[in-house]
Amino acid sequence: MPATRCSCGFESCPDESITDHLLTVFDPPDSVGTDGQVHEERAHVTCSCGFEATSPEDLDDHFLAAFTPADKIARDGRTHELIP
Repeated sequence: MPATRCSCGFESCPDESITDHLLTVFDPPDSVGTDGQVHEERAHVTCSCGFEATSPEDLDDHFLAAFTPADKIARDGRTHELIP
């Protein structure tokens, strides 16, 4: 069973998944990832850094990896991570 809750208290619902939530809290306005590169969706399942995904979910995973800081603390000052 996939995780549906975040440590901040968010629970997925029909119109917003846990991935949507995590992409929202970690995606910076300038699209610069923790690696210092710009990561933006350029075309269907392609990132501006050159990463080519095999599915939209694969691209979401790429963005989460690029934008999530090691301490998992987002711009709101709260820790966001999946909890079972």
